[in-house]
Amino acid sequence: MQFLALGGIAGPIVFVLVTLICASLRPGFDHMTQFISELGANGTAYAALMNYAGFVPTGIFFVSFAIALGVTVAPSRLGLLSALLLTLFGTGVITAGIMSCDAGCPIRGASTEAVIHDRVSVLSFLAAIVAAGLLGFFARGRAEWGRLWIYCFASSATALLFLGLMGRSLESGALTGLWQRLLLMVLFSWCAVVGLHVSRLARAGIPPRGA
Repeated sequence: MQFLALGGIAGPIVFVLVTLICASLRPGFDHMTQFISELGANGTAYAALMNYAGFVPTGIFFVSFAIALGVTVAPSRLGLLSALLLTLFGTGVITAGIMSCDAGCPIRGASTEAVIHDRVSVLSFLAAIVAAGLLGFFARGRAEWGRLWIYCFASSATALLFLGLMGRSLESGALTGLWQRLLLMVLFSWCAVVGLHVSRLARAGIPPRGA
């Protein structure tokens, strides 16, 4: 479980590195206004690199982290639900890499594959946001989790704010990329922090506690 939990750290590292590499290969790519998914859009250069070296492996790492979290928080229903939603988040990231958006990731007139990509992405974000909040409820009052429950609640609320700002910017396209990256920064940081904590719990051999 200790190794699987580190997927929460490995996932963000892989995704950020591949994103930066792919963006550097696209002259004129604007992180402030463009979605990261545009780097893996159908028919664009280096799309396969972004999708199959970025999205897919990252999603697999998140699923491994979710499995470790599920084992750690069992038999708590709240904890297990958080782990399940985190599994959906990881699966959604994988799906977003396999089902790409169209070039430019337009919000209208998109292909069926692009529509699936967009909807899965939004649902994945929401799953991770709720997972963070539920884990906060689980961790509250548990000595082995310390004050991490506060961080979970703060991460959930902040990520929801950035998701809302990203949604509001879709029509104008102004700062859409920025809001998406801030959203991912919050969720990825949460995964890394919780993944490290779960890994430490597994290394220390601390058993699951109560429902």
